Amino acid sequence: MSKTAIIIPIKRFNKSKTRLSPILDVNQRKELTELLILDMLEKIYNLNNSQIILVSGEKLKLNDKFNDVIIINDNNCSGVNEAIELADKYIEINEFDESLIIPIDLPLFSIKDLKKILKFSKDFKRGICIVPSQRMDGTNLLLRKPNSIINTYYDNNSFYNHIKAATNSNNTIKIFTFERLMIDLDTMEDIITLTNIYNRIYRKNRSKKKFKESKSIEFLNETISNNLLNI
Repeated sequence: MSKTAIIIPIKRFNKSKTRLSPILDVNQRKELTELLILDMLEKIYNLNNSQIILVSGEKLKLNDKFNDVIIINDNNCSGVNEAIELADKYIEINEFDESLIIPIDLPLFSIKDLKKILKFSKDFKRGICIVPSQRMDGTNLLLRKPNSIINTYYDNNSFYNHIKAATNSNNTIKIFTFERLMIDLDTMEDIITLTNIYNRIYRKNRSKKKFKESKSIEFLNETISNNLLNI
């Protein structure tokens, strides 16, 4: 049975979400980052046949139920690609059929979408599955099978560069355009989009026990409202 390494790179908190600094101070951005990490782990920690690998510039304190998560400290915090290289070294000496790179800043992320991608990956031996950002320049999710099939090229038109690197007659390239995976959290416009979608879903499904609140979006709803009231 195939096993998936799930790589989650995490920046130092003081360098995380800096584009939101006009509306969130450093302490609020730190709290937001911690909630994004928690939201992501809550969704994926019980995924079958997988191992979560956090590469972090911070010393993380996780709940006891996440005690099987691998944490690799990236003390130099030199960038996403370098953080993934650290995870790759761990993957090389352990038995994984594929790796999945996913950032923390996808508050609408659904485990159902991820399972569809993992199901598709079982049908090919070499290739990538990729989810672009809403702006079609970044990479919001990248599955590599095997893990060593390509290096990563984040922070510089990564969607194009990852596809270019994987382009080979022997490789499968599958692009998924799941809306909830394409909307990341970088700007005030993203916050408006995310909160509007989330609030609409929440109002529609709040009576259903299966609906899980997003701690990060609830935090944004409350914090942004308070900030506006204090202007």
